[in-house]
Amino acid sequence: MAVTPIIKINNLSITYFKGRDNEMRALKNVNLEIYPGEFVIFFGPSGCGKSTLLYAISGLETEIDGEIIIDGQDISNLKSRDLELFHQRKIGMIFQAYYLIGSLSVLKNVILPQVVNRHKSNKERKKRAMELLSEFGISQEYNRYPSELSGGQQQRVAISRALVNDPDVLLADEPVGNLDSKSSEDVMKLFSKLNEEQKKTVILVTHNPSHLDMAHRVFFIKDGNLVSIKKNRELGEKFISKHTESASSEHPLTQDLRLLKKIHPELSLDETKPLFKNYKAREVIFEVFTGMTSEELSSLEKYVDKLLVSGVNDREKMFHYLDENIKNGGLGLDKRTALNLTNKIKSIVNKINELGLEGKGADEISLDAMILKLRSYLETEFKIKFKKSEARQRFEDRIRDRLDGKINKEQFQMLINATFSKGGVGIHIRRAKKISDRLELLLLGRQHQHYKN
Repeated sequence: MAVTPIIKINNLSITYFKGRDNEMRALKNVNLEIYPGEFVIFFGPSGCGKSTLLYAISGLETEIDGEIIIDGQDISNLKSRDLELFHQRKIGMIFQAYYLIGSLSVLKNVILPQVVNRHKSNKERKKRAMELLSEFGISQEYNRYPSELSGGQQQRVAISRALVNDPDVLLADEPVGNLDSKSSEDVMKLFSKLNEEQKKTVILVTHNPSHLDMAHRVFFIKDGNLVSIKKNRELGEKFISKHTESASSEHPLTQDLRLLKKIHPELSLDETKPLFKNYKAREVIFEVFTGMTSEELSSLEKYVDKLLVSGVNDREKMFHYLDENIKNGGLGLDKRTALNLTNKIKSIVNKINELGLEGKGADEISLDAMILKLRSYLETEFKIKFKKSEARQRFEDRIRDRLDGKINKEQFQMLINATFSKGGVGIHIRRAKKISDRLELLLLGRQHQHYKN
């Protein structure tokens, strides 16, 4: 007996700024089917249209051409009130930025979506919320506020909130993008568990290739087009992680390892050493990633790894490698993409090499000099315009706090995003996220360089 898709999309196109000079087609004639109980991933580079597709399925993106049929209902024809009710009862949404209400407790954040169910008493709503918080190991935090929780805890609250009305479909937009590696792994395991044990249909957006094997199918998106679909396993077949941790060998506690331990105080020494040793050029690739195959990524990773170790950064040679035909040992990218990648990789690798301070030993490096270099680079790279000199000083102080291990990555991002009047720097949340990501990349890249040397 054939399985009926829970989601069916026919000729979906989304165009922004129609009829204007800056008209942009975010999605182009997308057709796909997703089946009940599937775990699927929309994968591709930043700006490819994967989040737009997710928002269209959720009903948040309404200016569309084509059909979006969910559980037999064409949501593209629903009126706004009917669409809102449909979304609240059928779909659970999880975002990268959590979007918890800061003035409400954890418990009230989870209870809130149940207001659409008028047949439930307040006691029943609270019971349902506490059951979910307990299931995800955060029931003890029920009376705290979101700002008092870690990033991983906030995302668990957000997942509880998305599940409180027992939706059939869970949509997750870069749900681990703001989390450290341990919290990311824990949250991804939750999605896998919800899919396997509760048979939730999970649709997850990511640009991180390390998550792809968790899905039944992966939909590859590029430039608004659905370019290919990869099937990892059959529906109902259990996911088995291919990741195995190898024991770390002994290594002296160098200045670089001490710095890494300060940056990640939540990790034990045994946990820090593998992070230190296993850091590879893939972090650079993630920063400039443009939707290549795993084989191309592997080849590019090895090339960038050589750049990090040798310090050699020949722009023409790099461009030739990216542009050259695959048969001749290159990647065979189009010239525009090759040029874009060349410039981005060159910029990041140059900065990582520069932080090595021209071959000086780690113990000779001035912390003040490193902070000044980082602040100047980030200010220029992300076009930060400080309205007050005090804001620039605060930005520099937060970099110092991050290097000293006084704050973690999430706290650094939050502090530079906070308004000036509240003691922050006042950088927009999206730019603050990018700055935070780049700072981590540079810090880890420097550790990798010295370890290799």
